[in-house]
Amino acid sequence: MPSTIEPTQPYPAYFIGHAGVGLLFSESSNNKTVQANLREIGKEVLSIFPRPKAIIVFSGHFEAGEIHGPGVIEVNVKRGTYIQHDFVNDFHDTRPTVYEYDWPHTDAPDLALQVWEHLRKAGIKAKRVERGVDHGVWVPFKVMFPEETSPLDVPIVQVSTFHGYDLASQILLGEAVRELRHNGYVIIGSGMAVHSFASIAEIREAPTDEEREARRAKVLAESKTFDRYLRQAVTKRSAKERSEALLKLEELFEFKRSHPTVEHFTPLLVTAGAAGDSEVEPLGADVVEPGMSYLNLRFA
Repeated sequence: MPSTIEPTQPYPAYFIGHAGVGLLFSESSNNKTVQANLREIGKEVLSIFPRPKAIIVFSGHFEAGEIHGPGVIEVNVKRGTYIQHDFVNDFHDTRPTVYEYDWPHTDAPDLALQVWEHLRKAGIKAKRVERGVDHGVWVPFKVMFPEETSPLDVPIVQVSTFHGYDLASQILLGEAVRELRHNGYVIIGSGMAVHSFASIAEIREAPTDEEREARRAKVLAESKTFDRYLRQAVTKRSAKERSEALLKLEELFEFKRSHPTVEHFTPLLVTAGAAGDSEVEPLGADVVEPGMSYLNLRFA
């Protein structure tokens, strides 16, 4: 159960590479590494004492709706949240059982309301919405907190990122929730350090095997290059230097190649903003594939 004791030190913030639903069934060696990395982070979260009030999650699949405009955040206050099978690929023919997956969890509309009020007091325009739990949350959490052995026993509060391409605003959002780390909340940003379906499609659409291998090598090099620059930026010690370095990444050729759209990058910016001057450490074994990076970070 969540603790009513206030922590004496701010709780950590994490960024995780959430992967797709294949995380739950792929037998590849890389996927097994990604699973192992996430399980260790889950064990760490469950070891936090006093028990957190809740985990505030910012997912690459929960960007505020365009209808509210570019400067609005959404907070999910629904009671009894359902699981969204919101997969990019259509698995009905190849693996229909993925639509039967569930993830038992606890939501906390009362705490979500407190987070909404905190954002408003911090000067953030925030709307209350009712939605389900997207796969950017339940898929990695299903691995991090195995139902049979280590179920998650604290509630989750889902908060959106801003709609649009203003990356600096995402860091400001993180700064707005930074204080909540002192009030019993753990913050997790769930996205991808590299996320480019466009690059993966380029490889698949190659006309010959030779060209496919050439494209694969090119995309992998781009992904590794951006992953390296990102690690250099995010591990800067001061909040100011870190934020400046992260925003400067947008100027790189590899940024657009690694993030044709930014929704999987923005949770990292939110987490970095929430971290302040906290030290950051990459967690687990590195996994970088063509068009994907599964970087995990702890800010504490």
